[in-house]
Amino acid sequence: MPEHLEAELAPVAAHLQQQTEELVAAQLRLMGGIGPYRVVPPSELRPAARRNVVRVVAAFHGGEDLPGGVVEDERETGWRRALQCIPLTDVLAAHRRGIALLRDEFLRTARNHGISADAVLVGVQRIWELGDHYGEVLLAGYREAELDLTRREERRRTTLLACLLEGTMTTDQVAVAGVGFGLTAEHDYWVLRARSAGTDPVELARVLERAAGAQGTTLVAPYGSDVAAVLSRPVIGALPDDITVGLAGPAGLSQLRASFAEATQLLRLAVLFGHRGTVDRRRMALQRAVANEPELGKYLHTRYVEPVEAESAMGEVLLASVETYLSRRRSITEAAVALSVHVNTLRNRLERFTSLTKADLQDTETVFEVWWALQYRRVCGSSTQHG
Repeated sequence: MPEHLEAELAPVAAHLQQQTEELVAAQLRLMGGIGPYRVVPPSELRPAARRNVVRVVAAFHGGEDLPGGVVEDERETGWRRALQCIPLTDVLAAHRRGIALLRDEFLRTARNHGISADAVLVGVQRIWELGDHYGEVLLAGYREAELDLTRREERRRTTLLACLLEGTMTTDQVAVAGVGFGLTAEHDYWVLRARSAGTDPVELARVLERAAGAQGTTLVAPYGSDVAAVLSRPVIGALPDDITVGLAGPAGLSQLRASFAEATQLLRLAVLFGHRGTVDRRRMALQRAVANEPELGKYLHTRYVEPVEAESAMGEVLLASVETYLSRRRSITEAAVALSVHVNTLRNRLERFTSLTKADLQDTETVFEVWWALQYRRVCGSSTQHG
C-alpha cells in the first residue's frame, strides 16, 4: 500500500481499534439474530468477533500487526461451528454480516475524517479481501469437521453392523448401541449381502443406500470385498445389472446373525449359478437344498457325473450339453441353438451320456436326479475334490 494512503487510513484504523468492544458487541447482536446461533453462548462467539476487528485494523497497516495463529484460530472456529450443528449457510452468513458491519463502520469513520476517495477504495478492498480469505479458512475448518464426523459415523456404523452380523453383542447391547440407527427389539429387519464385479465396496454401499431409499433403519457398510446391510424393509430400487444381492429375513435382533449366514449362502449360490439382482430363499430354494444335502449330492454325483468326467475333455462337453438340454425344457432344438451345434450332434452327446450313466432322460425322476448331480457339481466342485 502506498505510504500516503496508509497514512490517511491510520487515524481510521486507530478509531476502529478504540471502538473494539462496541464493534464486538454489535457483531454479537447480528449473530444473535441468526436462529441457530441463539443456542451458542456469547463467550463462544466473542473471540471470532474480536478477531474480525483485529484483522480489519491490521489490514490498514499492510497486515503486519496480525498475531500468530490467526489462521488456525479461524479454522478452529469453523470446526467448532460444525460440531455445534450450525448449518454452513448460517456460519458463512454470520461471517459476512460481521465483515459488512465493519465495512460500514469504516465508511462512516472515513467520512468523519475526510479521507480521500482513493484511500476509501483501498480500505474497502482490503476489508473484502480479508473477509473472503478468512471466509475460505472458516469453510475449510467446517468441511474438515464434517468429514471427520462422517468418518466417525461410518466407523461406528461399520463396527455396529459387524457386531450385529457376527453375533458378538447381546440383544440388550444392540438395543443400546443401535438407538441412533433405529434398531429396536420390537421390530424385524432384512439382512443382505451384496457383491459386484465392477463396483468397489465403498461405491456399492452408496448404490445400495440410494436403492434402499428412506426407511427407519439403514445400516449399510462394506464387509470385506462385499457390502452388508440391515434394513427395515427390502431394497426395492433398481440395481445395476452387475450387482447380486443375497436377501434374508425378516428377522428380530437376536436372529440377525443367522439371517446374515443365510444371505451369505444365497449370495454364494447366486454367484455360482450366474444369477443377478436380488435372490432370496424362494428363488434359490432348490439350490439351497443341494448345498444343504451334501451326502445326497455326492451320491448322485458319483452316479451321473463321475462316469462322464472319466471321458476326459469330452466329459466336460457332455455334461455342459446335458445341463443346457435340461435348462431348455428338454427341447433338443432350443438346446442345440444355445450350444451352437447341429441337433444331431446334440442327440449324439445325449446318447453318449445315457450310455455312460444308464440315465433315462425321458424319465422325470431320473431327470431331477441328473439335475441335482449337476448342481452339486457346480456347488461343491468335481469328483476329484470329493473322492
